[in-house]
Formats: sequence, structure tokens, C-alpha cells
Amino acid sequence: MAEVGLLEDNARIAKLCATMLQYAGHRVTIYEHPYACLSALLPPSTVQDGGISSSSPSHTLPSLPVDVLILDLHLPDIDGVEVLCRLSSHPHTQSLPLIFCTAATHTEIARALRVAPHAAFVEKPFKMQSLTSAVAKALRESA
Repeated sequence: MAEVGLLEDNARIAKLCATMLQYAGHRVTIYEHPYACLSALLPPSTVQDGGISSSSPSHTLPSLPVDVLILDLHLPDIDGVEVLCRLSSHPHTQSLPLIFCTAATHTEIARALRVAPHAAFVEKPFKMQSLTSAVAKALRESA
């Protein structure tokens, strides 16, 4: 069982993904907004006024609340690639296993993979097996 983070702004899709992942034995934390996800994953000293600052903390960082993050690339306010840039640029989150679960174009996916080349990809619409297999593979590769 793993702690799975899910950054998805569509409530129906988020509930469907969470149900599938819970059925597979995982615990799921849904982040409905990019800033909520970044606030949960990045150290508190880097989050300011709904945005993320570039300051680096000098104290020991707590463990991440998730073992893997599934994210859409089409999100409100900032897109998924910007979320990837912020996570990839911080030492605390740069090795977090990532899975894109998206209906993005091939160009958008290629752009995201340039930022996070280690990420997996599940295309919407998807089957339960595709999603759970991607999570299992990401966890195996990060171990």
C-alpha cells in the first residue's frame, strides 16, 4: 500500500481515480488545486501568499506526505508543467515519482517530460489497470 497524491481539479475524475486506487489498496489524498498540492509537498518556508518563493529552508525537512503524485497537466491558475517545474526545482520533491494522468496533447506531454523525464503517463480516458499499473511501476522504480 502506498500514499498516493492526486492533483486533479475535476471532482468527478478525482473521485473515480481515488476509488480505483483505494480498491487497489492505496490511500489517496486529493489536491483540488495546484497551490494546495504545492503547499502540502514543499516546505512551509517556501510557500508565500498562494505562491512559492525560491528561498531554501535551513532545517531538516519532514518526509513527504505522499509516495507518488498523479497529476493532470490542465489545471486552474497554473498549469501542470509549472507545478512540475516547482517540484523538480526543490531538493525535497525532485525525486518524487510522478504520473501524468491527462488528456493533454502530445506536444504538452513532451514539454512536461522535458521537465520531469522520469515521469510516467496515463492517457485519459483510462482503465483501472492502466492507472494502478502506473502507480505500481513508479513505486518499484523509486525503491
